[in-house]
Amino acid sequence: MNFMKHSRLHTVLAGFLAAVILALPLAGCAQTAAVPDSSLRTESSAVTNNPAPKINPPGSAETSGKSAKTTDSAASGAKASAETKQSGKTTTAPKTQTAPDGQTLKKTSGDALADNGVQFSVPKSFAAQSGYTYVDQREGYNFLPDLASRAVYKQIFESAYKISAATTSEGHYPTQKIVVSGSRLSEAQLRVILLAFLNDNPQVFWLANAYSYAYSNDSTYIQLYSVVSQPNCTAMIQKMNQKVSAVISAMPAGLSELDRELYLFHYIAQNCTYNNAAVSDASIWQAFSSYGVLIDGTAVCEGYSRAMQLLSSYAGLQCMLLSGQSSGVNHMWNVIKIDGSWYHLDTTWGDSNTEVYNYFNLNDAAIAQSRTIFPSASTLTDDQIDGTVGGEAAKCNLTVPVCTATAANYFRAKAAKVSSSLEDSTVTAALITAVQSKNSSVSFYIDESVDFETIMAGMTTSPPYQLLKCVNAVNSKQAAGSRIDTDNLQYLGDKVNRGITLFLKYK
Repeated sequence: MNFMKHSRLHTVLAGFLAAVILALPLAGCAQTAAVPDSSLRTESSAVTNNPAPKINPPGSAETSGKSAKTTDSAASGAKASAETKQSGKTTTAPKTQTAPDGQTLKKTSGDALADNGVQFSVPKSFAAQSGYTYVDQREGYNFLPDLASRAVYKQIFESAYKISAATTSEGHYPTQKIVVSGSRLSEAQLRVILLAFLNDNPQVFWLANAYSYAYSNDSTYIQLYSVVSQPNCTAMIQKMNQKVSAVISAMPAGLSELDRELYLFHYIAQNCTYNNAAVSDASIWQAFSSYGVLIDGTAVCEGYSRAMQLLSSYAGLQCMLLSGQSSGVNHMWNVIKIDGSWYHLDTTWGDSNTEVYNYFNLNDAAIAQSRTIFPSASTLTDDQIDGTVGGEAAKCNLTVPVCTATAANYFRAKAAKVSSSLEDSTVTAALITAVQSKNSSVSFYIDESVDFETIMAGMTTSPPYQLLKCVNAVNSKQAAGSRIDTDNLQYLGDKVNRGITLFLKYK
């Protein structure tokens, strides 16, 4: 998984504990070093102007210079970034890495509509056997307003699997030309149809985000392109089929929808790293696709989202793409339906040196704390969609589901429930379970009946220092090699979702 440092360190003195705020390294298209969430710490000029003394953590007999480390993030987990180049100069955080907008469809010209000669078929993906009912992701198709648009969508299926042997001047391989007889489709219509197809079909990873079209009499001719040749595409599809089958067949039978989602989330986080090179090089097209995640093991947010959608289909989960911005930077994530309700899921921002759950199944109010969602195409005019107005095609989604449920939020559904920093049995039991499985983290949900900031402070940076106290109690009963390393305790708070995650290492 990706690891990026935050260059801004904050020292916080709280009672007898020196807490160093270290931003958790998170991967994503919008990798923005953010102002830490004020709910996670107490900080004043008097504190920051004085060096933190070497203070022994509570429960120890001697001054050792140990300090607990807390991980902090804006709006419950905004992105931290490594150094990037800006305006020709090397800068340090805070700043933003902007991944190329791989989703943007681009109209091509020149020889794009030339006769593309003989096409060769490539094999189609197959449904892996998982024990769960396969779900066709068709939210884009269902959005299309008329039968004519849906017919073109279906034609794209046939076109995508027939690739020309010759390339265009731009190095793309034309797919079989699409002919829409007796109808002149506008460019806005074409863009919406293509977006619907691309958003529904992450398994068709080889299509370029490029198109061209022409009219003849009352007919429309549409040309799409593959980024790879037919032989290479065939080999890549076969690899993908094998990988998807392996991932899904390893999934235990009988899991709930939430547990299936968690299984896929963990798989992607543990087997993919963020592709920093693609941030400045859009020619690394695999990073924007499900192929980048599942075969190359490296991707940007678009790849993470498409891979999650693809695997969700085989796990029997309805899942779609959503795009927007965070701090002015384009970003893509998923919305997923769990037990009949839609939730926001960001696998990219969940991928760090260990999994982060601050963006696992959020409602609209929670996701709005860190990003804006591009509008639905239904709210835009054709001139906005095709770029006639403004000179650039509007960035948009198709369907934007309403997400109001909270039941499947990770902290509410899976974390240990805490209502006091004085009552230790729940915290201790959760730590024992984590130690027995050598888990890399343990999460807690602060009950709504109590003040989040007060309880979090009592668990972390103020008396009674509940987490450290309970860790010491659990360690006293563990053998060497199974004790939690108190020199490397880090936590991440999430005020929006009332969660705390403690990250564990063992010694």
